[in-house]
Amino acid sequence: MPPAQVANSYVNEGFNDTAQTTDSYPQKEHIIEMRDGDTLQVQMSVDGARTLAALSPRITVTFHNVSKVINVPAKMIDPSSKERFIERKLLDQVSGQIQPGQVAALMGPSGCGKTTLLNTLAGRVLNGVTGNVWFNNQSYERSMKRKLAYVLQQDSFFEQLTVKQQLTYTGLLRLSSHLSKKDKLTQVEQIIDQLRIRGCANTPIKLISGGEKKRVNIGTELLTNPSVIFLDEPTSGLDSTSAVALIDVLHELAMQGKTIITSIHQPSSQIFQSFDQFILLADGKTIFIGKPSDALPYFATLGHHSPPQYNPADYVMDLVNQDMKIREELKEAYLQNKINTNVKTISNQYSTAGRQYLLAEPSGDVADLTNSDNVNLIPAKHESKWPIGFLPQLLILTSRAFRLSGKAQFTRLSFIQAICISVVTGLCWLRMDFVENTIPDRASFIFFIMAFWPLETLFSGLLSFPSERGVIEKERASGSYRLSSYFLAKSLAEAPLKFILPTLYFIIAYWMANINNNFGIFLAILGFQLLSILVAESLGLFLGATLKNLLHGITAATILIMSLMLVGGFYVRSLPHWLGVWIKWISFFKYSYDACLQLQFSGRRHYKCVDGTYVPSCRNNPNGTFVSDEALQYFDVGLNVGLNFLVLFSMFVVFRFLAYLSLRFVNNNSGRT
Repeated sequence: MPPAQVANSYVNEGFNDTAQTTDSYPQKEHIIEMRDGDTLQVQMSVDGARTLAALSPRITVTFHNVSKVINVPAKMIDPSSKERFIERKLLDQVSGQIQPGQVAALMGPSGCGKTTLLNTLAGRVLNGVTGNVWFNNQSYERSMKRKLAYVLQQDSFFEQLTVKQQLTYTGLLRLSSHLSKKDKLTQVEQIIDQLRIRGCANTPIKLISGGEKKRVNIGTELLTNPSVIFLDEPTSGLDSTSAVALIDVLHELAMQGKTIITSIHQPSSQIFQSFDQFILLADGKTIFIGKPSDALPYFATLGHHSPPQYNPADYVMDLVNQDMKIREELKEAYLQNKINTNVKTISNQYSTAGRQYLLAEPSGDVADLTNSDNVNLIPAKHESKWPIGFLPQLLILTSRAFRLSGKAQFTRLSFIQAICISVVTGLCWLRMDFVENTIPDRASFIFFIMAFWPLETLFSGLLSFPSERGVIEKERASGSYRLSSYFLAKSLAEAPLKFILPTLYFIIAYWMANINNNFGIFLAILGFQLLSILVAESLGLFLGATLKNLLHGITAATILIMSLMLVGGFYVRSLPHWLGVWIKWISFFKYSYDACLQLQFSGRRHYKCVDGTYVPSCRNNPNGTFVSDEALQYFDVGLNVGLNFLVLFSMFVVFRFLAYLSLRFVNNNSGRT
């Protein structure tokens, strides 16, 4: 079986459901339609159900005096400042506790610290963070992230995939190797039913609605049955009906014992009242923590009364968005009213009547911490960091990359382009005779075919990582797979696909141009063309992974590729000595061009002399013939064919490795994490 088919066997297309219940676990049986028309009946095994249940113990999230400080370039705040950096507090001693079964909402104006607090609790972007975060009675450690799920505000997917394909790939990658493949596929089906996206399961993600896309985003995180789910403004961009439906899904998940923490900007009154706990922030500080129904009575005790029939969420947001004086009063009032065993004295400046409407903050003592299920959330040291091994990751990611690349590269227009350009190329060099005056034309044909496809491939490689980076960073942050698995899978899946159109082009153009009738020479020149394509793609991947700004990458690629072409040995034969002694040796065009010139004029074929312009032996014998090898005297061919191949292959390996290093170590984060 070909490698692509082996990889694609990890993903199966259609599922039909039939209900089935066992004594121990309510289950569904799913019929998987395989590619060859056969069916395979599967259901979640008892061991699989137990394994999934063990992945999701009940977790109480407790945080105490969480602060975050960043250093901002002083010129951004005050252009006249002489300081290099100014310290800015994003969070200032925020505390709280969210129990299993609760849906807690973080609210506040833009820039208040909602997303920062969410990131901190989820263990992301912890630079400059102080304070304590506990899951049950254990301090946060990176190894706990399998128990956590983070749903980003932006729905980042490979949108060419269908909903089911997206969830299937995610399930195969992120579910433990202790689960069988059948159990993983069954879990995918259960998530599709649970999130009510069965109707769009076989629809490409780019064609589904915003609400459905948001549920798919949640579904990719629910597959691993996490205990705690963080969501960053999940209702943004949704209409009121879709937003209510989404919040209903969150409450269903909370009823299963999960802890749900979400930031939300300005919810409807129906959504606002549905939350179990409400935390209001302003300027990184807490203004209120309690039940949504207690928010208006609390602020009323401070002299701020909501108009009748007014959305409580709107009133609260209007209140904290008022002038700085009111906001500072609200911050100070909370400090005086908050319930905390560490607070021994109460100022009389503000009324403390609102204390009855607040929930108690944790004091940071062990007595505040719970572990109802008595579970250890830190995995044993011998457990792998990754859900599945390197080889399964590689096969699954190769399958996905092969599917995505095939759809992107093999379009009707791409085939029309390849065929049309090959015919035009063949017509320009149509059936060249084996005579002396065709030597420059034969050289120009070789250089053109060694430049056209590498040029196109370089720019497609340049755009590859920037278009995928958001999805890859999201999946990597969730611990889905190794970066090396993704990079190698992408290379294995895309390289063969990038060969098909250039090979089709070369077959047509080569034989129309009448280059060399030896089939072995044809294959060798084709091999050098394909190797040049790999080198150019690797260079494009390196630039795309290194440069944050796409426009900068395109500019750098244009300057670089044009420079390498100019010194490749065809356009300029006599470079200035100080430049020519070194720069031509860094051009991959030179190595492919020189090697293919030697191949084209090999075989000791007889050419007819004309006037001796290109072959010295023809000057005194214009009606004679010369052996094809003599034509190489006209060109500055440095290395032999074998050495040219080794240099090109080395360039391919070096540029590809540099692309991997850039992807791994160059920080391209922008916006929210």
